[in-house]
Amino acid sequence: MDSISFPDYWHEASAELAAGDPVMAGFVDLYSGDSLVSRGDPFGTLVRSIVGQQISVKAADSVWARVSAALPELVPDAVLTLSVEELRACGLSARKVEYIVDKAF
Repeated sequence: MDSISFPDYWHEASAELAAGDPVMAGFVDLYSGDSLVSRGDPFGTLVRSIVGQQISVKAADSVWARVSAALPELVPDAVLTLSVEELRACGLSARKVEYIVDKAF
């Protein structure tokens, strides 16, 4: 095995994914030496994913810059201190604000 540190669940999840879909099986085989790597805390990663959904990378970067300015510390308690209007002013849709606030609870 190479020097990549795989999460405990990685091999089992990869095998199940491959067994359920022949296209995914090809990807699992092609990238069998690769693993996902955490980019930080789970809450921040989830919020960033929500911000970037269904918009261009350029737009997502712009909205993310405003969210980061409004929330220098991206933690649930900080999200809950902002009003819906303040979050919408960052460029977030009403639905994305709803998702983010829901995840902060």
